[in-house]
Amino acid sequence: MSGTAVEMKDAGARTRAVVLTTQRTGSTFLVDCLASHPQIECAGEILIGLPDTPRPQYRGALRPVVKLARFAWSGAWLPGLRMERFYSRGTAEVRVFKAMYNHLANPFTLRYLRQHREIRILHLQRHNLLKVHVSKLLMPKRARVQADRPVEIVRIHVDPAEAVAALRRARSQHERFDRLFEDHARLPITYEELFDRQYLRADTAAKVCDFLGVERYPMQSHLVKLNPESLRDIVTNYEELAAAVSRSEFADMLDP
Repeated sequence: MSGTAVEMKDAGARTRAVVLTTQRTGSTFLVDCLASHPQIECAGEILIGLPDTPRPQYRGALRPVVKLARFAWSGAWLPGLRMERFYSRGTAEVRVFKAMYNHLANPFTLRYLRQHREIRILHLQRHNLLKVHVSKLLMPKRARVQADRPVEIVRIHVDPAEAVAALRRARSQHERFDRLFEDHARLPITYEELFDRQYLRADTAAKVCDFLGVERYPMQSHLVKLNPESLRDIVTNYEELAAAVSRSEFADMLDP
């Protein structure tokens, strides 16, 4: 655990928290697991208009219209008010939602979160940034970005130079947000320590529960991993990609 020490709550006080992350880090799985805890109410991306209760996202032809309507209706265009309303609702001891890095590009959102130092930060990243990059490239090629059962493997060509540049940007971005919230109580979590099939790994679940000040409880999701672990199974030009990445500081992210 990093950041300031977690202070004891006053009797009856509600804990406020945020899952801070970026795409393809297992954040939907983590949110689903947190929502399965009886003392935690966990929402998805409320800052883009998603409802307090997580539900599948609409991905049809009218998706842009649906997203705009949802954004306007939810009040997400006033992020401080949206977050304050979210935290003031519900009955659980902990209220938490997911915020992506790009959501905090809004200065009013960032200011609210930085000023409210009582908000605890679950900072989720994926150690293997190369797999994050490849997974992002695969997103437009899939009809869905989450799955509750195994799906067919999709393969893709990856530009080696663009990949290395993307990994450097991703690492810099994570470090930047770690610095921005250095005055908050923070718990770093990695994708690699999330999964025990469809359960949140026991040691990770214990760490999260202790950080949020709730009873230890087994947490689970209905989701499964979307892509296979081996990059060789996904990347059509894996040897070319591996040659470039092996010469960078990210060589440990290649398949063994």
